[in-house]
Amino acid sequence: MACRASAQQLIVPMVTMQTSHIEVRHLRLVVAIFGEGNVTRAAGKLRLSQSAVSHQLLDLERDLGTRLFDRVGKRMVPTIAGARMVADAGRVLGELAELERRVTEQRPDARIPFRITASCFMSYSWLPTALAHFGERRPNVDIDIVLEATRRAVPALIADEVDLAIVTEPPRDETYACAELAVSELVAIASPDHPVIARCKNGTLRWSALHDCELLVFDIADPDLVRLDRAIREAHRTQTGERLASPLQVRKIPVTDALLELVRNGRGVGIVDRWAVAPTSRTIRVLPLVPRASRTFHAVWREANPRKLPVDELVAVIKRAGVRAVRSAPPR
Repeated sequence: MACRASAQQLIVPMVTMQTSHIEVRHLRLVVAIFGEGNVTRAAGKLRLSQSAVSHQLLDLERDLGTRLFDRVGKRMVPTIAGARMVADAGRVLGELAELERRVTEQRPDARIPFRITASCFMSYSWLPTALAHFGERRPNVDIDIVLEATRRAVPALIADEVDLAIVTEPPRDETYACAELAVSELVAIASPDHPVIARCKNGTLRWSALHDCELLVFDIADPDLVRLDRAIREAHRTQTGERLASPLQVRKIPVTDALLELVRNGRGVGIVDRWAVAPTSRTIRVLPLVPRASRTFHAVWREANPRKLPVDELVAVIKRAGVRAVRSAPPR
């Protein structure tokens, strides 16, 4: 009896095989034609010739005995039957993708790709270490740092080029989830003999004192540049009652060592995160800014998390690393 029960557990429910004229390639075909609006662009998306797409559509319509698209001007418009097929095709293709994901995850050697970028190059000074710690805990996850998306982190996330972005200006859209990682104080840095040092009072520097300085910043996102410009202009107007007529002198220096070397040689005043400056540096003065300013780093990802990535776990690791980086800043 025990052997008979075990045999029954191995029985797989019989599936009745039914013939169908519709194949997966047909589902992709109608979705592409509907999405692109014409056969030519659909062919490019499917990486087929225009004639191949046209023949596939004609063969499918003949086999089904109904038209799926009508040509209206230069556009291919779905018929009632075509609209129904497009809607169901999208659902079925999504289910097939989910089925493939579930099946491949059962492989002992299954790898999970996880693409990440940051909108500030300075984040890469501590981010790789955090990702390495995460990789030790989740060896089946392949982390890919997409450096080429750094200057366009949010657009890259929206375009599905990355799965998670570290930004200072998260999108205001319920489609995306957001978690605060760390708050970093901004400071000015200068060589000990730079003229701006004479403008310091009680060891601090007012934003208005920077109005005529050549400012050196990392390759930060445009929203951060706008905030920097606004802070200096508003501080100058408050202090003097006058508006700045000339544009600020701001240079983006993407390499940390290069920016610090320029500052050491008196070639400008840096505006950086406090933790970017080594606490033992004697050739650079760290000047706290008044009023105090900071920028907040956020992790952003798709709320739906369609690929079921271990986002929460990774964000927790990144947050701990970000907080440690901020706390390692030299004291005031």
